[in-house]
Amino acid sequence: MALTYTLIGAPFSAATVKARLCLRWSNLPMTEKPATMRVVQSYIKPRLKTVATPLIICSDQSAFTDTRLLLDGLGGDHPAQTLFPDTPAQRFASDLLEAWSDSQFCRHAEYVFWVCEREQAEAHLTKFLEADSSAEQAARRARLVVSQISKQFSKLGLNKKAKQTVLSQLKATLDQLDKALGGGPFLFGERPAMAEFSLAGALHVLAGTQAGSEMLDQYARLGAWRMRLSAADGLVQGEHRRASSSPSTFTQLIRHVAQDFVPRALESASAVSDWAEVNPGARALPDQISLGGSGGRVSRREAGVHPVWSPCEAYWLSRLGERARPEYGVENAELYRLLKTIGLLPLRDYTPPREIVAQNHRLELTLRDVQSEISHQSLRDVETALMSARQSSADIAELTAIHV
Repeated sequence: MALTYTLIGAPFSAATVKARLCLRWSNLPMTEKPATMRVVQSYIKPRLKTVATPLIICSDQSAFTDTRLLLDGLGGDHPAQTLFPDTPAQRFASDLLEAWSDSQFCRHAEYVFWVCEREQAEAHLTKFLEADSSAEQAARRARLVVSQISKQFSKLGLNKKAKQTVLSQLKATLDQLDKALGGGPFLFGERPAMAEFSLAGALHVLAGTQAGSEMLDQYARLGAWRMRLSAADGLVQGEHRRASSSPSTFTQLIRHVAQDFVPRALESASAVSDWAEVNPGARALPDQISLGGSGGRVSRREAGVHPVWSPCEAYWLSRLGERARPEYGVENAELYRLLKTIGLLPLRDYTPPREIVAQNHRLELTLRDVQSEISHQSLRDVETALMSARQSSADIAELTAIHV
């Protein structure tokens, strides 16, 4: 008997939008419930130790808090596999873009929603919670939730003072996305890849803010692309193009993403290793790691720059390392060229300081300790290559400015 799925989420959550679009595209039978207080008590708390959304519940009672983990677990003959490009180079590009979008792009969009336009966020949340609470109770809960969310963003260095910096970064990202899309229907060819649904989730949240809406009005192509993603399903014809057939603007986008995501993911990998040393025997990783006030030693990176790290980024980096390696010892020329172009060729030899697995709705450390001088050297090799790629990118920009 085919499984059915229940999606529980919030309308102003980038991850919920990503989950909805992925399930719809994959032609999976789905119903959706809003994460109101009543639904949280009835569906989420009995399954999870903490409240987390979106939550996807299968009819066999298995549950996922990450759409990607759900699709990873589906059989190879399922239509959902069409979300993953056929070539190793484009699979790597999609995974890298998805990892960056989930951890950086979506975070910035939600920061604009929850922190920069806090009053509007409280109003939206109050209206949402009024489904099973009185107006007064809903308003009080909304203020409490928004205050807690703002504190979480503040730990990441995203307080109100960061507004102009974040908006500038979002504007630069929208410029690159628009150019990478070009005249094609999707970033990866005639059909979307998994990463595009994560990007669409961030744009959905951004469009719900005044600042984001004003920015997005300048990009008609991105608006049409969002509409296609919302209407798309697994019956759409077409193929994912090869990396070698992608426009140069797409490669530039992937290069930018690599330089933005991988350094922070390397910090996260080191922070996970340090956390494991401070907490010997512990396996379940927290959602965020902050070593500064834990009594443990400071991370190998400067704790003052990034006082909080996400183990998810370290987990993604290990997955990307696996994607980068030659399959069965056979070098793929297209993947090799992509990795070299974006400065991630040393990622093929990357060994994480600690091995992380996704288990029971959370990330855990395995019992196998893979810490070694080799693993730390692989961290430094990736960092050095990224610095060289960044300098090369700057040199190209200077030459372009001279000749134009």
